[in-house]
Amino acid sequence: MNDDISPRLTAMREALITDVASTGTASTTGRRRPTRGAVVAVVAAFLVGGTMTGGLTAAALPGNDPDTAIQASLATTTRYMVEDANHGRVVGTPSFRVARGDTALTLSDRPAGADSVTVAWACLDGDAPTVEVDGHRTEGTLCGRRDDPTSEATGWALSPMASTGATVVTLSADDTDRYAVWVSWAKAPSIATPSPQQDAETADGAVTLDEYRTAFNRLLACQAQAGQPMGDVPLTWYADGAWNGSGRGTGPWYLYATPAAGSEVFDTQCYPREFDAVDRIWQEEHPEPEDPPVEPAVG
Repeated sequence: MNDDISPRLTAMREALITDVASTGTASTTGRRRPTRGAVVAVVAAFLVGGTMTGGLTAAALPGNDPDTAIQASLATTTRYMVEDANHGRVVGTPSFRVARGDTALTLSDRPAGADSVTVAWACLDGDAPTVEVDGHRTEGTLCGRRDDPTSEATGWALSPMASTGATVVTLSADDTDRYAVWVSWAKAPSIATPSPQQDAETADGAVTLDEYRTAFNRLLACQAQAGQPMGDVPLTWYADGAWNGSGRGTGPWYLYATPAAGSEVFDTQCYPREFDAVDRIWQEEHPEPEDPPVEPAVG
C-alpha cells in the first residue's frame, strides 16, 4: 500500500471489508468477499461525496485553488485503485490538466518496469469525454453529467500500453464539456494463470459440485501455504429466506471472506490460479438469491 493513500480512503476500504465479513480471525466464517466493483463504487462515492461536495475542499489546500483540490483527489483515488484495490504500482511523474473539448497528454521518459497507463478524470461541466490510450478506448468506469443523479462524476481506468515509445492519452469531448484528467505511468499486477486442474474442470463449460468442492479446497490450500489461511468454510444452501448447512433449498455456495492482509495473495495468486473460472461458471449456473440475510444461519 502506498503511504500517500488518504486515511479516509483506507478507512473506507476497511469499513467495506468489515461490513461484508468479520476479519478478526482467519477462522471466522464470513460472506462472499467484496467484489472489485464494490470497491470501485466506494471510491466513486468518495469522489462524489468528497471532492465535489466538500469532503476535500479547496480551502484545505495551499492557494485555495479548486483545481488543486480536484488534482489531489484524483491522484489519491487513482493510487488507491491501482495499488490497494488492484495491487499494481503508480510510477513516474504524473500529469494533470483541466480542459474543454479535445485534449491529449503525451507520456515520455518511461520509468523502469512501467507496462501500463492509469487515467482518472472528473466531469466538471457537461458530458463525459471519450478516453483513449494509444488509440484504444479505455474500459474503466465512466462519468456523466454532474447534474444527472444517475451518472457518476468520475472515471478511472488502467490500460496496457505500447511496448516501445511514448504513450498518448487522448480525450475527446464537445467544446462545452469541461473536465479534469490525471495521468501516470503504472505497473500492472502479476496475475497467476489458471492451474491445469482448473483448466480441466472448466474445459466443457460446466462445473459439477465435486469440481466446485475440489477447486475451493485448492484455494484454501494455496491461501494456507501463503500464510493467509481462510479457516473452515462449509458449503451453504438457501431456503425459506435463510441460509442453512443441511442441504435444503438452492445452492450450495461457499460463503467466505479473506483477511484484509491477505487480499493481494488472494486476488493475484490463489483465486485466479485455483478458483476464479470455476467460481464464475458455478455462479452463473447457481445464482445466489437477491437480498439474502446478512449472516448465514447454518443448521
